[in-house]
Amino acid sequence: MSRRVAVEKDLSAIGDHLAMNGIEVERIDTADLTPARLRSYGAVVVSGQNTNFMGMEDIKGEIPVIEASGMTPDEITAAVKERLQLQG
Repeated sequence: MSRRVAVEKDLSAIGDHLAMNGIEVERIDTADLTPARLRSYGAVVVSGQNTNFMGMEDIKGEIPVIEASGMTPDEITAAVKERLQLQG
């Protein structure tokens, strides 16, 4: 499984926090995503405002999608690591 994680551009502080914790982060613009491109990530972190962008609901079972809404950066990092099966 890829260690690369896609993070919505609006969540830049979350992306920075993940990177500081050893996770490879790529900031994404949801308008540029396709289901094929999403499959190249080990997980996707979204704001939670639009969880079905580009048909994401169709591939949600294949790719861990973490909705950041209401979560702290530490909680998001823990969720990403758990889903990527990384050691803390």
